[in-house]
Amino acid sequence: MSQPSPPDAVSQVPAAPTSTGFSRRSVVAAGTGNALEFYDFAIFASLTPVISQLFFPSGDPLAAILSTLALFAVGFVMRPVGAVVFGRLADRHGRRIPLAVSILIMGVTTVLIGVMPTYDRAGILAPLLLCVARLLQGLSIGGEFGTSASFLVEHAPRHRRGLYGSFAFFSSTAGSVLGALVVLVLTVGMPPAVLNDWGWRVPFLLGFPLLAVGLYLRYRIAESPEFEAVRAGNARATSPVSTLFREHRRAFLTLLGVCIGFSVASSTVQAFVLTYIRTVVGLPAVPALTTVVLATSVGVALVLLFGQLSDRYGRRAVLVFAAVLTVLLPYPSLLVMGLGGFGPALVGQLILWVPVAAFGGAIPSLFAELFPARVRASGFGIGYGFGSAIFAGTAPFVATLLIELTGDTVSPAWYMTAAGAVTLAVVLASASVRRSSVS
Repeated sequence: MSQPSPPDAVSQVPAAPTSTGFSRRSVVAAGTGNALEFYDFAIFASLTPVISQLFFPSGDPLAAILSTLALFAVGFVMRPVGAVVFGRLADRHGRRIPLAVSILIMGVTTVLIGVMPTYDRAGILAPLLLCVARLLQGLSIGGEFGTSASFLVEHAPRHRRGLYGSFAFFSSTAGSVLGALVVLVLTVGMPPAVLNDWGWRVPFLLGFPLLAVGLYLRYRIAESPEFEAVRAGNARATSPVSTLFREHRRAFLTLLGVCIGFSVASSTVQAFVLTYIRTVVGLPAVPALTTVVLATSVGVALVLLFGQLSDRYGRRAVLVFAAVLTVLLPYPSLLVMGLGGFGPALVGQLILWVPVAAFGGAIPSLFAELFPARVRASGFGIGYGFGSAIFAGTAPFVATLLIELTGDTVSPAWYMTAAGAVTLAVVLASASVRRSSVS
């Protein structure tokens, strides 16, 4: 049994500053790093058919894609490590330093992928270098989302934590839209031979402007007011990770349970669906990418809507809605996509985006509220890092493997349904979720 959490110092200070401009600057600065994170996420997923042939040449196209998706999962392996390193730094010394360092690592490694030699020039060294880059990105991402979402929630007025927190996933999704849009423009504007030769490098190199802007903004932000209250009251945990697992095990396990459905659903719709509609459904590259851009753009708007709804009706109500739809919608969604053509591909993705956006709107504030400020970045980051590594990183690989093993093109739906059912049970049973819903 976990011990009761000690009173949090933040309850004795205002929840957020009153300056609208200050709050806006904080939101933009925190969101830039998330956008860069998922910009790379989206371009890597969108370019999977190209990268698979350039770095993992094989006579079997499916084997090459599986190798690339396995490398995609490798990027998630280091997330828990990054969460431990950056979470401890954030809880001991403040949110600003890890936010700056994480965006620097992400940006540099994204650009480095853009200049890496391919297999025909470097042999086995090429996929090894790509693997190292993905590991470094996983390290930085592990410290990014939990710290930035905590930072946003700690700047929010108490009655708007859901909306402020939803900007963490909103900015991530916006990065996905930008990445997919860049790949779409290049696919339309370049002959396939040029795209396969050097054009695929352009989206990675374009990560540099995001890096520069993000570093500048994060250098100028002020520290989180809740962390300042903890520091002023000398309430910082000497060992945040030890304190987390000694005093907040139940909240940590609750977070992991919520992550299961969210991670599988979000990774499937953001990283697997494009490959699915191109290789399984047979939609050409340009219309396939167009459907992804349109569906993800709708998802961006829905994230903020569900963040606001979580402030009005509570985190638990929105999470129950999201989990129920994750159970019910994957099968009909893939059936619709399987009809073939632009319209069904778009409609099928829009169906899946509803539960993903609902999760994305509610979980940043929920996960932050599960832990007191003195261990918040560690609790949020480590729990989310493990959940992402285990379930999000492997979801595209598992989905592809299920199709190969069963011969059933809608078999990935059952994996999402099972994950949603687990999360629904956790949300309904968890007293921590009920308490976090009370503002």
